Amino acid sequence: MKKILTAAQIGCGKFAWGQDLPNMTAHPDVHLKWACDVNRQNAEKAAEQFHIPHVTTDYMDIINDPEVDFIKIATSHEAHLPIIEAAAAAKKHIFCEKPMAMEAEEAYKIIRAVRRNGVKLCVDLNRRMSPAMHALRKKWQEHCADPQHNPWQYVETVREPLPEENLPHLNIRIQDESSSYGVQHLDPLTGGGEIIGESVHWLDLACWLFAPQLPTEITAWGSSRLSHGIYLKFDGGASMTLDFSCSGTFDYPKEQFELTHHAALFRCQHFVENNYYGMPSSGSETFALQHDPHPELGDGLDGFMKKYMANVSGSSNAKEQENTTPLLVDKGHRNMLDQFVLAIQNGTPSPCDELAGFRSTYLAQRAIESIELKQTLPIPLEKITPCIY
Repeated sequence: MKKILTAAQIGCGKFAWGQDLPNMTAHPDVHLKWACDVNRQNAEKAAEQFHIPHVTTDYMDIINDPEVDFIKIATSHEAHLPIIEAAAAAKKHIFCEKPMAMEAEEAYKIIRAVRRNGVKLCVDLNRRMSPAMHALRKKWQEHCADPQHNPWQYVETVREPLPEENLPHLNIRIQDESSSYGVQHLDPLTGGGEIIGESVHWLDLACWLFAPQLPTEITAWGSSRLSHGIYLKFDGGASMTLDFSCSGTFDYPKEQFELTHHAALFRCQHFVENNYYGMPSSGSETFALQHDPHPELGDGLDGFMKKYMANVSGSSNAKEQENTTPLLVDKGHRNMLDQFVLAIQNGTPSPCDELAGFRSTYLAQRAIESIELKQTLPIPLEKITPCIY
């Protein structure tokens, strides 16, 4: 029989209300015992809404509770390290919101704390756990194992293929409204800007997708605070380009991914629809939303657009309307929680461990340095594979 895990929520802000609190209270193997926030009113509101029995403003109350098996951290970034060190010393497992740390030195200390104390850490870099991205990776790997092409596929016969013509490339397009990001995201002391605050998601996704390849160099441009681009190269020849714009609109889906390899295209459209081209098994897959107030309006990207318009029509503020009647695609938050709970119960590896958390932070910081120096920077092997025990 599986053990029911006792958990505590540290940080009861907007993100916690959108994901952590409903996901943990709905999980059959999790008992959410504590709500903690520096603003007691936030913690009390969460406790009332989600029927959480204990409230505190001091996370050490949670650390000192022998019943707590794991904590979920959803505080501002700079507060992660002291909470993680205290939790690890008390032998409590840790589920931490991204980024795991703002600086590499902080990340090193986190790695040391969890490894020396034998606890599991999971960083909520959730894109790697979305159903749509898992389906895309599976389709790509099947194609790599046995590339098949449509009979009309053009094949060059005059020359042999050049080495770089058959290397995988992931192109990520992010378009968002800058109003998504409050001052706490942009403050260099608490948020650090959108490369460290958001683009760690897509840097991690590329590392997960192309593993066991390791990043070898990075080039970035634009603003480390808001809109920017990043090119990441891997030691096996794979590469990723991220185009992140904060000048877009909520009226169109935020995220699109396109992976090209072996004369085929694998596309994910905002986690609701995958399209595959260039193969006999080409076609589309659609994916259920995490929260869907209009299931009658269909599936895939077209259905999502209809649902979005139905959800916000008549509203004077789309963001506020989303908080009232959420329309949520499945970006992998619930799967990450599920897999972390299983890792604790079964003694298996974390789905996104401290090394993955470190790498996304380190790559984000190198991207910021690249922008400041206006040059490509190496990713040394000894840096991306730290030796910390």
